[in-house]
Amino acid sequence: MQATASPDPIPPDAIAIEPLEELPSVEARVADALRDLIVGGQLPEGTPLVQRELARRLGVSQTPVRAGLSQLEREGFVVVGATGRATVSRLTREDFEEIYAARFGLEGLAARHGAAAVEDADVARMGVLLSELQGLAERRRVDAYLRRRWDFHAACYRASGRRRLVDEVERLFWRSERYNRLVLSTLDRFRESVGRYGALLAACEARDGGAAERAVQDSIRWAVERVAPELPSEADLQPDGA
Repeated sequence: MQATASPDPIPPDAIAIEPLEELPSVEARVADALRDLIVGGQLPEGTPLVQRELARRLGVSQTPVRAGLSQLEREGFVVVGATGRATVSRLTREDFEEIYAARFGLEGLAARHGAAAVEDADVARMGVLLSELQGLAERRRVDAYLRRRWDFHAACYRASGRRRLVDEVERLFWRSERYNRLVLSTLDRFRESVGRYGALLAACEARDGGAAERAVQDSIRWAVERVAPELPSEADLQPDGA
């Protein structure tokens, strides 16, 4: 019996393949929408998250809602009980202190290495961003302020060349966004917050990594001292008999 010859391979260039657009998945868009509602306060802490109702409001099936809630659970915005019931996670002193402790170490490290390596263009951009932050603080534009605040710090952090470190720092920064808003709850706090960023800019201008690390950590320590006493302990939120 004669063996059948294998067909010649088709050159990749001969296949007409349309480039795929890198669009967010439905699951990612659901997670983004719910995250925005939680951070913005439209879904306050403790709010039950019923998949069927969320799917109806978002105009999707329950499958991407389930996946979106799982993503938000991993990020700490949602808690899922033993019965599978999902709720918006509560703001607590322990959660706040743990997130900010992680930021304290990692952002200090990123600042130390970044300040020693920043280019003149990075420093100039930080100066422009600091001026913008000062204006946003006076108008109490919290959403824009938080975005610009990340841009300001990221100009230093990314100069470190440590992508993995900076990615984790950014994740923690946005993970703490609800707490960041508590830090900025008054005009005086806005002013004190932005007033601390000049020290980081000066450290970057001097290429002084140690001073940059101290500036970032002093700012985080200030935030913890202002907000931690205002938050309930997780022990106080436990139901009787738990």
